[in-house]
Amino acid sequence: MSENHETSAETERVLDRVLAAYASTVRAPGPAMDAAVMARIRSAPGRVRPGLWRWLVAPQQLSVRPIVLALAASFAIILWWPTRAGNDGPMAPGSVLVRFELMAPEASSVSLAGSFNAWSPAAITLVPSATPGMWTVTLPLALGSHEYLFVVDGRRWIADPTAHAQVDDGFGQTNSVIVVGPRGVVKS
Repeated sequence: MSENHETSAETERVLDRVLAAYASTVRAPGPAMDAAVMARIRSAPGRVRPGLWRWLVAPQQLSVRPIVLALAASFAIILWWPTRAGNDGPMAPGSVLVRFELMAPEASSVSLAGSFNAWSPAAITLVPSATPGMWTVTLPLALGSHEYLFVVDGRRWIADPTAHAQVDDGFGQTNSVIVVGPRGVVKS
């Protein structure tokens, strides 16, 4: 066994000398090599520059001309307006544009609530028209019969005085009724 142990020790010494000789011929890259590689990466085409990245992620001061802001606001209103009645788009297929009007010269605000907007008193706001005291709104309604009321100043619910049809609301009052057909209002 001692001969086997000596062979093993001799093999280990030979391997140590071979590794030492090999290590003396290999040059380890230093800081100069790192700098050269990084310079090459920075100059590579199609690479995002560190300055550009810093600019993209750093807070920037933004100035907008008033006309650009007005155009953006107008575009947002155009996109938002058709959804006020709870529709998914400008005009749902099978719907008709209907204009609601109420003469209420004493009112400071008027809105429309009905079966078409889950009786939400603030969902559809009427706007003052050119006629003093007249409030109006035009919105798409699906074909069929709809009950509705005007909400004046957020608290007073009143039936449409110009509606041709009224139905009992089950609480001792009446709701106005409008019937919409494929060619417009059939009966209001």
